[in-house]
This record gives sequence, C-alpha cells and structure tokens, in this order.
Amino acid sequence: MNAGLISGWFARIFSRSFFDSLRQDFEIVEKRGIFTVRVATWMMIMQRLSASGTLNSALSELRFGNGRELLEPCKRVRENSISGNTGGYNRARQKMPEEAARRIAGHSFEQLHQRQPESGLQNRLFLLDGSSIRLAHTAAVVKAYPAAENQHGQSHWPVMRVCVLHHVVTALAMAPEFGPMYGQQAVSEQQLAEPLIARLPPESVLMGDRNFGVFSVAWQAHRHGHKVIVRMTEARAQRLLGNLSAGDHKVVWEPTREDRRSHPTLPAEARIEGRLIVARPEGMQENLFLFTTLAEPAEEVIGLYKERWNIETDLRSIKEQVRLHTITALSPKMIACELMMAITSYNLIRAVMTEAARQAQVEPRSLSFARSRDDFWAFARAVAHTDSPEEFDRLWRLLLRSIGQFKLYQRHRPPAPRAVWLKRQNFPLRKVQR
Repeated sequence: MNAGLISGWFARIFSRSFFDSLRQDFEIVEKRGIFTVRVATWMMIMQRLSASGTLNSALSELRFGNGRELLEPCKRVRENSISGNTGGYNRARQKMPEEAARRIAGHSFEQLHQRQPESGLQNRLFLLDGSSIRLAHTAAVVKAYPAAENQHGQSHWPVMRVCVLHHVVTALAMAPEFGPMYGQQAVSEQQLAEPLIARLPPESVLMGDRNFGVFSVAWQAHRHGHKVIVRMTEARAQRLLGNLSAGDHKVVWEPTREDRRSHPTLPAEARIEGRLIVARPEGMQENLFLFTTLAEPAEEVIGLYKERWNIETDLRSIKEQVRLHTITALSPKMIACELMMAITSYNLIRAVMTEAARQAQVEPRSLSFARSRDDFWAFARAVAHTDSPEEFDRLWRLLLRSIGQFKLYQRHRPPAPRAVWLKRQNFPLRKVQR
C-alpha cells in the first residue's frame, strides 16, 4: 500500500472494488484519463475540507502531489502536465449520478460505524433531528425547491429541508434524507425520518425531540425492531395518559383518527406498548414527557435524553466547518451530490477523531471538530510527498496524538435564550428581481 492519504483512510473506506461496483451499477463510462469517479470523489471531499472550498483548491492539491496515488497512469500524469484548468474536474463532478453520491455517503457511514468495537446501550443510540439549507437561486433549483412565501410576497432564496441521524458516541452521520421545505411538494421532517429509520443498524435506539414525538415515527422504529426515546408535547402526553402525575407509567400508544388519516398504510393492529416518564430534571423549568420502549430505569432514560443536545452541535459543525449553511450548486442533482459529499467529508474527520479519542482515552465528543479538521488537512499535505511507510506511520501517530489533545473547554454557565444579533447592511435590500 502506498503512502499518502490513500494509505491512511480513503482506500480503507473506499476500495477499488467499491468504485468498480459503482461504475457497473450506474453504467458510468470512464475514458482513460485523470478524473475518474474515484478521483472525483476524493477531490470533492478535499474541496469540502479545504479553507476556501473552491474547485481550484482541490485541483491545486492534486497537481502538487496530494492524492497522486489515486491517479491512473495516463500520459499527462506520467509527464506531470496536469492542466490548471478546472473544466475537467467540473465535468467529472457533473457526471456523477445522484444515487452514486448517496451510496458513497452511506458506504462511508457503514464502513466507519462497523469499526467501533464497543457495545452497550449508549453505543446503540442514534439522534434524530431536522434542519434547513439555503440554496442558490436558479430556475431549475427554484422549481425543485420553492422559496418561502407569505402575505408580503415570495422570498428570494430556495430552501431545502434535511433530516439527519447521528450516532451519539462517535457523531458519525448517516446519509441524510431531504426535500423541498415549501411549495406544493413540501415534505415534513417526520416524512423524511421514515426512510432514515429503515436504514438504522439492527437493534438501535432512536431518540428524538418533541417534533418527532408522534406515533408515525415511533411506529416506524418499532416495526423495524428498534427501541425509542421520544419527547412528547404535553397535549400528546395527556391524550396518552390522562393524569400527568410525576412518575413512570406503563402505557399503550395507539394511533389517533388523525394519525390514520395522514398515514393510511398503518395496520389495524398498530399499537406500541411502552412507558411514559413524567419528570422535571434539575435545571429545567418545565416537565419532561418521555415515551420509551426501553426497560431501563427512569433515571437512566432521562440521563440518556440529555445526550439529545449533541445533535445541535453536530449540525453546527456540519454547517460551519463543512460549509453547509448554503449549497451553491446550480442544479438539483448537483445539490444532492454536494450534500452527500459534505456528509462523507464530515464522517472522515469524525472517524479520525474517534481513533484519536480511543488512544487518548477520552470521549470522541470531547474533542474539537474544527481543530481536528485543520490538523487532518495539514497531515494530508505532509504525507502526500513521502513514499516511506515509516514516515507515514510517524505522521499518523503525530496526528492522532495532536487531535487527542484538542479537548473542548468545559463551560459552566446558565443557558441563554436563542437570539440573533442584527447585522448592519452595507447595501439596501433588493425590492424587485432583475
């Protein structure tokens, strides 16, 4: 195995046989040249992890040796005359099928999650949440993802709704589900959650907030053999139990008439036996209503629910460090590909952080994602120019030792309400479209 990034993680996750199956299953025709599907995948990952995130940043890395071991020995590679024009790389990105990108993201999660040897309740726990991503304004994108509209008119920016599932210990992300947030074809987070839950590893535990504390989500997990911990609104909890006295109550959750109207495929015998835990943990100003099918004590279930906040910091890392606040692709297909490659890039860093945390004997979530990403980028550049396995191993050990020291500060301060500072506008707001 050659030295370089390929020896570290890329080839261990994405073997040549994996890309051979992609080409066969999606009938991808590749001429002998530089930008194969394998190379394009690696470059899109590096583009997401780079500081600027431009096409040229990924191409420059390739031209100066970072990832050369992935290239086929064509004439331009042998003569070291790879063009600085980004057109070839861009065409390779455009030719990648959307389902191929989805399979790449799903494969990255499966391969990395299987490497986790730990067992136990917490290692079976997955966090479910939803978010939104702003998209570029083009005719094709606006048609697929309409902008918001109210009594004052239509917004300019199209918006995508995304639903995600993250492993609670390692923060690894499954390939997300997405759809339009507005318009006639708008999808809810509960709708997007159903295909995600169907792809969970066997015997998982699903956790969700009040938005997912509905029968359809709990039933989807239950019918696939998973346990659930979902927070319920007070109204739903009261409809389920009646008297909301503090304690641990056995209940049978059955769909309401509205549930059956909105989900006509629910079987007649659909019902879930579980418990409704009513409590007010220390520091909370309102009661907590948790429905669960776990058999663990109520105190343990409440302690597990405290882990739900981690999904918020995961989404922050994805949006800020992997730059998913906005996807600037100009077509719906490329938007999907960019989203999947961003999740693949995120998983790559999370996997290295997990390995570093294991060696440092700390929790993976106690380490800084931003600093780990920066060190991984420096490592990728350093090993690009060495053919010595000994030197690669030395740099790899240095990377893991360095990341293991990037512990997050433990802040002790009271929670503050969510708020946004107003930003000064340098230019007046646009009144009409061009």
